[in-house]
Amino acid sequence: FSAVAPLLPMRVLNTEQMREADRRTTEEIGLPSVVLMENAGRQVVAALEAHFDDLATQRVAVLCGRGNNGGDGFVIARTLKQRDIEAAVFVFGPLAGVQGDARRNLDILGQVGMTVVEIPDEQAWELHYSEIAAFDVIVDAILGTGIRVPLVGLMQTLVADVNGLDIPVVSVDLPTGLSADSHDVVGEAIEAILTVTMGAPKLPLVLPPAEAHAGDLVVADVGIPGPVIDALEGPRLELITREGVRDMVAARPAESHKGDFGRVLVVAGSVGKSGAAGLAATGALKSGAGLVTVATPRSCQAVVAGYAADYMTVGLEDTPEGC
Repeated sequence: FSAVAPLLPMRVLNTEQMREADRRTTEEIGLPSVVLMENAGRQVVAALEAHFDDLATQRVAVLCGRGNNGGDGFVIARTLKQRDIEAAVFVFGPLAGVQGDARRNLDILGQVGMTVVEIPDEQAWELHYSEIAAFDVIVDAILGTGIRVPLVGLMQTLVADVNGLDIPVVSVDLPTGLSADSHDVVGEAIEAILTVTMGAPKLPLVLPPAEAHAGDLVVADVGIPGPVIDALEGPRLELITREGVRDMVAARPAESHKGDFGRVLVVAGSVGKSGAAGLAATGALKSGAGLVTVATPRSCQAVVAGYAADYMTVGLEDTPEGC
């Protein structure tokens, strides 16, 4: 897990909250939605470059839907071309259905000389499947946060076939097939090795069983201000991050002593079950206790003491069974 611009604490959003964050950023903050899309696409390319050392020599297939997720994909393809990385765009559904900011970025692809392959139905998918199978990396920009029901038809076939390929898949915002409103897997879903999500984590990216489809997670800053996300109404779920916890742990004074930080007595262990005593004592030390003592049967005291040198042990009278 990594964050391009970590929010502390990092709030986990559902579909409606993410939609509202986008709206407030556009209408109240004044950052145009087309700029958010541009930022999203470029952040994905940055994540690709960080993840694949040899991206410059790879062929990238960008699979796009007709909504804003696909619009992110159009920006990704254009940005890859600008970096002289070979990329091809495949759009699922009639191109006439692409509108808004996604349409603007689709039209730009034509102006910069990129070919866009239209795949409106399963017959067309069968025709182009072998072509996509020859690429080195697949970018999944097909469906975003709006899905609520299992995939059917072309989308279901597409996801199953892509998962059957031995090609790494990088998903944009969410692996296609997952719902931002549930940690459950509602049907066929892309199995990504990396997911670049925008602005904030989503439920299925941080909770099992859906998180297994996300691979490594990057939370990308696309321009949505932290206060906008923090002020959103609705459920509040926060993700504990390494950065967030580190900021809460105060540095200990240089003149401090182990006796200044509390004492813990662990009463645990028996013959054949001494591991729990060692784990509990180590956990107490890692949690910040200054002095830790394990009281354990004499018959296993030496074993418990041998696990670590930074806690003390006291031997207790034990039963014939070593308890």
